[in-house]
This record gives sequence, C-alpha cells and structure tokens, in this order.
Amino acid sequence: MSELDRFGGLSPDQLPSTMAQTKYIAISSQKGGVGKTTVTIIAASAFHHLGGIRTAVVDCDFPQQSIVDFRDKELSALQRELTHLQQDPEANGKRIEEIEAAIADAYPVIGCMVKDAAAQLQALDGQVDLVFVDTPGTMNAEGIVDLWARLDYIFIPVEPDKISVSSTISYIDTIQEIMQEHPGSRLKGIYPFWNKYIKSEKRTMYDRTEQYFADNDIRQLDARLEHSVNYRKDEMRSTMFPLKKQFLDLGVRSLIEEMSNVIFADAVPAGAEADAQ
Repeated sequence: MSELDRFGGLSPDQLPSTMAQTKYIAISSQKGGVGKTTVTIIAASAFHHLGGIRTAVVDCDFPQQSIVDFRDKELSALQRELTHLQQDPEANGKRIEEIEAAIADAYPVIGCMVKDAAAQLQALDGQVDLVFVDTPGTMNAEGIVDLWARLDYIFIPVEPDKISVSSTISYIDTIQEIMQEHPGSRLKGIYPFWNKYIKSEKRTMYDRTEQYFADNDIRQLDARLEHSVNYRKDEMRSTMFPLKKQFLDLGVRSLIEEMSNVIFADAVPAGAEADAQ
C-alpha cells in the first residue's frame, strides 16, 4: 500500500495502468506570498514519490521560476556529492545508492514562459499522468487565458486575512467569467483552501469566508495547511526526495487526499472493467 493510499486518496493499484488522459493542475493565486510554489512542490512530490503517479512540473512563474531554481541547485549539489563519494574508496555505498536513485527517479521540472506553457502541456500529454503548473501572480501575462483553458483544476491557497480573501474572490470571478467565453476550455473546477492556518485564531474570518464561498457555489476544500516554520526547511521543499512523514500532519495529508479525490474522481480503477464483465 502506498503512502498516498493511506491519505484516503487513490493509490496506483486503484488507477488504470495508463491514465486515459493526462491531468493538468495549477496551484495558483494572484497574490504573492500565499505559498503557491511551496504547495506545488509538496503536492508534486507527494503524488510522485508517495503515490507512485507519473508527475511533472511546468514552472512558468517567470522571471523567478523558483521551482526550476530549487531543482537546479538541489541536483547540482547532489551531483557534486556523488562525484566526491565515487572518488572516495571509503565512501558510504548506501549514500551513493540513495543519490543515484533520487536522480533517476526525479520528476521532470520544465521552465517556460506563460505564452509557451499551453504548448508545453500539450507536449506532455500522455507522457505523464499528472502535470502541476506554477503560474505567475499576474493575470496580465501573455498566454495566461490559453493556459487556464488547458487546465483541469485550479487550487488556490488562501491566507486568513482580508486582502488574501478579497484577492481570491476576485481571481475566481475573473477566471470563471473569462472561461465561460472561452470555447474549448477544459477547466472543471476551482478550489480554494486555507493556507497558513492558525488553530488559536478566532474563527470569525474563517466562518465568514467559508459562508461566502458556500453562498456563491465556490467549492472550498476542507483541508487546512497549518502555519509552521517547517515550510521554510529544505526537506519540506525538496524536488528530489519524498516528503518526510513528520511533515504530513501539518494538513498536508488531508490536502493531498482531497486533491486526489477531485483530480481522479473520474478514474476507473484498474481491473474494474474486467470485474464488471
């Protein structure tokens, strides 16, 4: 049983051996600093490493492209360490194997401009099961509308403050309005969720926001990523290694479970067709 299966989401054994269609996901927001890049890395790593689902990341958050930068630095450091260990006759063989396995199993991270992102997603179609897209924090980037139309789902991290909530509502309204006029859009849903959640805070902001979402048919996830300094740690934002289990209890477990249930809601479990005959 995979770790993803323990989340309550679908495990690779429950999914078709080849997905009928690659799924395209964005962890997106028009407000900077809400954690979309960190959540993108966490989600991609969870599905790829813990769930065994073929995953890729397209980073079009130009010009910083933080995920590309994280991967380049992490990969370079591992390659330097590997070279040093291979030249040392007394080196730890287990560490060498660990690094080699991490490099071989790393999910692709592809950097591009927003205007080229839709074409990049098309090129990945059928090559992987799941593609996470890190989008820029502006709605004015060339090609952003075509990118939205190519996505299946958008998940929006929301901080418990008025500016973040207002920005999220405006962002959802804009995307929905534009997509209604965009022929061929495959966007099926937009799901906000709480990030940087503080258990000890008064519930007024949370309750009012959740009621607004409910009144306006905005489907909010129940998952809440807790506010924690752990998100600043390298182990939490590794693009090469699985997320350590002690970090799963910060709300990550429930987030991945809900995302899995949304993304793969239409997946036919492996062997289901044969069982039905």
